[in-house]
Amino acid sequence: MRILQIVNIGYEAGGAEKSVRLITDGLTARGHRVEVVATDLMADGHEIFADHLVPSISGSAPRRFAGYLWHQRAYRQVRDIVESFRPDCVHLHTHGEFSPAVLSATAGRPRLLTVHGPEDWTLNLLRWNLASATARGGLSAADRARYAYLRFVQRPAYRARLRGVDRILTPSRFFAESVAADVGTSRTHVLPNGIARTAMATPLRDAGHVLYVGRLEQVKGVDVLLDAFRQVVAAHPGARLTVVGDGADRARLEAEHAEPRAAGQVTFTGWLTAEQVAERVASSSVVVLPSLWPENFPTVALEALQAGRPMVASRVGGLPELVGDDNGVLVTPGDRDELARALNGLLGRPELLARLGAGSAARAGRYDVATFLDLLEHHYEEVSA
Repeated sequence: MRILQIVNIGYEAGGAEKSVRLITDGLTARGHRVEVVATDLMADGHEIFADHLVPSISGSAPRRFAGYLWHQRAYRQVRDIVESFRPDCVHLHTHGEFSPAVLSATAGRPRLLTVHGPEDWTLNLLRWNLASATARGGLSAADRARYAYLRFVQRPAYRARLRGVDRILTPSRFFAESVAADVGTSRTHVLPNGIARTAMATPLRDAGHVLYVGRLEQVKGVDVLLDAFRQVVAAHPGARLTVVGDGADRARLEAEHAEPRAAGQVTFTGWLTAEQVAERVASSSVVVLPSLWPENFPTVALEALQAGRPMVASRVGGLPELVGDDNGVLVTPGDRDELARALNGLLGRPELLARLGAGSAARAGRYDVATFLDLLEHHYEEVSA
């Protein structure tokens, strides 16, 4: 088959991009011809895996406002790529940087869309696209105005064009239920993400190493984790926290937690390669996902399962589908004290950590990459037929 993948970012910035890379490499190895279209958003300095780059939306505020409603250059270029490549199936992933124009540009071809996270058309998740979504005082005045724009202008522009998409895929049951108001249930299918086997479950090396992997942004709950870790260190003076990732909040977080950094209790590594992340996961005692927003099916959780590491995660989004009593602890999102208690109950207890790690390893087989690709091929064949 000839398969066209479309995603906002053309390098492995996060889970959605890693999934596109895995699909591209896996299906190419199976004899399919796969090409990837992305925008040039934040492309400088990164290893690009996309075959085609479309200019991202830029310019003054009015020009960006108009661009997110209709990105004419994206429409023309994606349409030309579709006409040239003539795909048997188009697989849409994150697509906000293309605007609704990408749906018009791919019309007439069999299409699937995987919902990786809150999009500009997902009504029940719409507020999570706003910077002040986690603010205690509620949405800012600017974000209230943007919410109105998204709900009453942007969302209708998407919904009118989404009707032509043949199938909607969601990695988690939570997201399938969340988008039902937007696309209905008849064409929505849950397809959990797969992950290539890059690590095997290994014995625990120590009982005091906490690991966070992800973007350094407000919605990820890194503030909550760092505050909770102050309580953890008081109970476990030898405990260490490694924060892997980059983002808009990195400089602020590093400055606010300079003292535990200087004491060697907290380490910020910045962005790491997949191989380096796997090494950090293997050396950890517990992986923490303290998100405030509804995570879908984060890759780092699948990596923790492979490595046989217990997890402490927020009880939000799709995380309860990956973490249970057999392999970790679920906590209330944003509750620093509860997060600290959960970590204190695990650290320094190697037997408990090993038992929960074995529970993670037992779950890992459910997300084998071969099974994921088999099911994806089945969806491609059905919509193409």
